[in-house]
Amino acid sequence: MDGVSMLPKTTNGFTPQTLAWYEGILSQFPGEHRRKSKTDTDVICPVHDDHNPSLGADLRHNGAGLKVALHCRSQGCEYSEILRAVGLTDGDLKLQQRNAAMAYGCTLEAYAVSKNLPLEFLTTDDVALEDGTCYVEEVGNEVPAVEIPYADRDGELLTNRYRITVGGDDKFRWEKGTTTTLYGLHKLEEAEKVGYVLLVEGESDCHVAWYRGLPAVGVPGVDNWRDGWAKHLGGIPKIFVVVEPDEAGKKLWRSLVGCNALAGRLRKVVI
Repeated sequence: MDGVSMLPKTTNGFTPQTLAWYEGILSQFPGEHRRKSKTDTDVICPVHDDHNPSLGADLRHNGAGLKVALHCRSQGCEYSEILRAVGLTDGDLKLQQRNAAMAYGCTLEAYAVSKNLPLEFLTTDDVALEDGTCYVEEVGNEVPAVEIPYADRDGELLTNRYRITVGGDDKFRWEKGTTTTLYGLHKLEEAEKVGYVLLVEGESDCHVAWYRGLPAVGVPGVDNWRDGWAKHLGGIPKIFVVVEPDEAGKKLWRSLVGCNALAGRLRKVVI
């Protein structure tokens, strides 16, 4: 399960994945950005001595697909010179619709829209998501990413995980040198007080549960459960495991049932 959304996953006709890709293109232009809308931005022109953003970098959709249109409104600088100055090609500014969902790059705003969760909630101290960047070897550079802090029981930062796409299969990268653990350990005291916890797969399911006032901790991927993590759940009498009706959900359930330290406390919740 990767979150719950009750709204169409589009913004101004563009998917969150496409908007995240657009943010990645904008990040190639240093200096001030003047946002006019989610899809229209003026940036500093890298060709002439520009002190007031005059280069339009606007997301557009036509019959050929998606592209970022560049136009220097001040000096009319050549398109090829602009591309050369920032190290991009014409192909970099085009994204075919069929490939849009696989584009690397994820912003906090796009993530909030895709999960139907308020941006204000996701940036509270209790969740503390932030916009950041992450190097992705597949594309050879940094892309916009949502920084997800993993804290210990006392709320002290252990490591960060980065969400690099809104959808698709390749969504995450760990901070270098990370030792994985359960997500949401700072919620354990709350779970112990009420006598139960939701054990879910992934961070976004935790965010959905927390927004609804439910204590939850997340396994960072169905292949990543470690029996040693059961020690964190020792003081909780009821563990409700949210299981999706697919092979991944079945795999997670089998791993948990096979953990002796959890015996007698697991409750299966099929969605």
